[in-house]
Amino acid sequence: MRKYLRGEIASLANVNMATLRYYENHGLIPAPPRSESGYRLYSEDVLTRMEFIKNAKLCGFTLKEIKKALINSADGSISITDFIDFINRKMDRIDEEIAAKEQTKHMLLELKNNLESTMKAPEVQEVLDILHMDS
Repeated sequence: MRKYLRGEIASLANVNMATLRYYENHGLIPAPPRSESGYRLYSEDVLTRMEFIKNAKLCGFTLKEIKKALINSADGSISITDFIDFINRKMDRIDEEIAAKEQTKHMLLELKNNLESTMKAPEVQEVLDILHMDS
């Protein structure tokens, strides 16, 4: 199996070398063996792992969650059912975040409409007075 130097593997994985070092330092990819001259020699398995990390990040998983999944998969303590449950919980959190953002958007729309209105609610007029803004 071919071995790659840090710059080569970073280029093939389409990440910068600092990202590669960060992932290595934080246990997302294993520390590679070194050549006799001290260069890190990465295997093709690292490319597969980097692709997994990149895809998981695009799906909204944090590096902490990704690391946990990688650790649990390495020791066989996660099943497909466990992973699906984890995905469902992640989707539930996203739904909650969307609902919160929709509520914020609704509040902003109400504020905007109130500001554009000629007959402003008293609390809006108070805010405008505090901010020294003309109606």
